[in-house]
Amino acid sequence: MAIKPTNSNKYRVDVRDITGKRIRRTFSKRSDAIAFEAKVTNSKYNAGLVKNKLKSPSYSIYKALDEFELTKSDLRPTSIKKYGFVFSQLRLFFEAFDIDSIDDFTPSHASLLYKELVKEKLDPKGSTNRMVKAKPKTINFFLNTVRAFFRREVDKGTIKANPMNHIKNLRVEKKKPDYYTIGELTAFFQQEMHQTYRNAFWGLLFTGMRFAELANITWDDIDFPNRLIHVRSKDDFRTKTYNSERSIPMNNDLLKLLRFIWKNKVSDIYPFCSSRGKILRERRLLDICKEVAKDAGIKSRAYLHKFRHTYASMLIQKGVSIQVIKELLGHSSVTQTEIYAHNRTDLLHPEVSKLDNLLPE
Repeated sequence: MAIKPTNSNKYRVDVRDITGKRIRRTFSKRSDAIAFEAKVTNSKYNAGLVKNKLKSPSYSIYKALDEFELTKSDLRPTSIKKYGFVFSQLRLFFEAFDIDSIDDFTPSHASLLYKELVKEKLDPKGSTNRMVKAKPKTINFFLNTVRAFFRREVDKGTIKANPMNHIKNLRVEKKKPDYYTIGELTAFFQQEMHQTYRNAFWGLLFTGMRFAELANITWDDIDFPNRLIHVRSKDDFRTKTYNSERSIPMNNDLLKLLRFIWKNKVSDIYPFCSSRGKILRERRLLDICKEVAKDAGIKSRAYLHKFRHTYASMLIQKGVSIQVIKELLGHSSVTQTEIYAHNRTDLLHPEVSKLDNLLPE
């Protein structure tokens, strides 16, 4: 018998591996000893199948994951960080369940992984012992990444089927984007504030740029002759995605604003800058935004990204096509932009009225 109890109420496993080397391990629980013995026995059995050409050689799941991670190395830093978190958690999962080769991961493991993802956990950022659950969008990103990892192994021939195939994504409820009304904008810009910050708010509203994009715009990006603002990556700044690099046309108000800023320059580098001519800081501008909104009597939540939502929503209300707005916002897919179309369904009345008198009475 390979498992024997010891005098200290533990269990010793005495087996030989596939090379004939003797292995002795002691466990506190008999179940752990049985699992270890089974793993060694299974490994020897699989080695015999491979030797007799009844099975393909096992491929290290860690090596496969390292190779898959390399395919993400040319992404944006934020994306690399998101994928890195998934890969680190997967490695911990593999270690916890003694998964060494790619074909060790079964559909049952996939179900266990899913249950681990959706269960409530202690909030790592909270000051109290509050239980929190990951957002469906975050869980789906994790599942999609793992599914893509095993799909790649299927394509390579290291496994025959994707063990994640039976796992379905969670339903994500898309919220309608919040935007400032004309009345709120009027009240907002009637308030006193430093001119540089007023410029920044106007810039966010007239361009639909993300804060980081606006803050990193330099005078070299302003094309006055062609009335364009070029949003592009630089040595010290990367756009959110490659699709985010774009050229935004200036309307008359934006052109007038930029000419005003040029004549009254506070910074030789940044058109939209702080009161001291330095690069804008998001936390500082957000605090000012909230203060101004409060003084203006705006009851709805005030935040910087809301200007971007407002830009897109106003364009929708003016009849601009979804595809054009997608390009202006720098979205990767038109599905990201379509959510703005639900803000004003009353604008569709002229469209459906085209069916009036379709059939004779």
